[in-house]
Amino acid sequence: MSTTITGLITLSEEILCKKDVLGKSYRALVSGIEVAIAFPRFPEFDPKDAQIGMKNPLLPPEIGREWNPSIEWGYPKWYPSCNSVVKNLAVSVICDDEHVESVAEQIYSSIEKWDHAFIDYLILKTKQSVKRNKNVHRGTCSLQLMAEKYIPYKNQIISLYFTVPQETEYASESIILDALSFAGSEKEMRLEYQMLLAAYEARRSNNNRLTIINACSAMELCLYGYISKHCQELNYDSDLFLENKFRSLGDRIKLAKNFDPLFPETDYITKVVNPRNSLAHNRDIHPTDETTDDVVICVEECLEHFYQGKYCEES
Repeated sequence: MSTTITGLITLSEEILCKKDVLGKSYRALVSGIEVAIAFPRFPEFDPKDAQIGMKNPLLPPEIGREWNPSIEWGYPKWYPSCNSVVKNLAVSVICDDEHVESVAEQIYSSIEKWDHAFIDYLILKTKQSVKRNKNVHRGTCSLQLMAEKYIPYKNQIISLYFTVPQETEYASESIILDALSFAGSEKEMRLEYQMLLAAYEARRSNNNRLTIINACSAMELCLYGYISKHCQELNYDSDLFLENKFRSLGDRIKLAKNFDPLFPETDYITKVVNPRNSLAHNRDIHPTDETTDDVVICVEECLEHFYQGKYCEES
C-alpha cells in the first residue's frame, strides 16, 4: 500500500514569479526523492476594480485547499501583468506505507539545502532580491509534513525600505523549471557564483566594501580559470602567465582581452580594478553605492560572457 505525504514549504525568502507559474505543479527532486512542488493559485480579479497586494492574496494550490486558511501564500504585486510574490509552496510525495517516516526524515534533513539552491538559482537568473534593502535578510526555510497525521522533525528550527522589482526579476515558468532542476541535482555551484551571491548579500546589507571584495574575487576566479584553460589549449605553461607576468587583476583582464576577441569592451580597469585597488590601499574606504553597483554589473557581465548562465561545472 502507498501513502501520500503532503507538506508546506515556507521559503527562506519570498520569490517573485510570473503568472504562468501560479496554480501549477512541477516534478522535482529533494535529496534524490521525486516530489511534486505546487505553486499557489492566482485569485479572481475584477478588471474594473483590480485589487493587488495582501488584500487579494494568492489562493492555496489544489492539494492545500483544505489547509489552514491563515497560511499566507503570497499576493499579486502588479496588474495587469499579474506578477506576484510567493511565500509558501506545497509539496507532495507518494511512498510505501512502511517508508513514510524514513522518507519524511530524509526530506526534512535536506530541505534547507534545497531551498537555498532553488532561491540562489532564481537570484542569479533573474537578479531578484539583489538590491540594497535594510529590512531583508535570509531566514530559515521551514517544512511541515503530514500523512495520516502530522510528521514532526525532531531537529527542525522554526523560524522602511521599499524597492520596486523590475519586470525581469519575476521568474517565468521556464526559469522555475530550471531552478527546480538545479536544486534537485545537488550539484556544487561554481565558486565564482558563490562569491557573486556573497556580493549580493553584502550589498543588501549596505556593506559596499565587502560587496566589492567578493565581486572582484568572483571575477579573478573566472579569469584565472579561463586563462589557465586557454593556455592549456595552446600548449603554453600557464604559470609563466599567471604566476609571473600577469598576477594582478588588471593584468589578467588585459591578457583575457588579447586571448578572446569577443571579450566585452567595457572599461573594467576604471570600473572594477581602480575601485578595488583604492579600497585595498585605503585610498577610498567608503565606496559609493554607484561605484559598488558598477563593479557588480561588470562582474555579472564578465561571468555571463564566459559561462553563459551555466552556474555549475559541466559533468
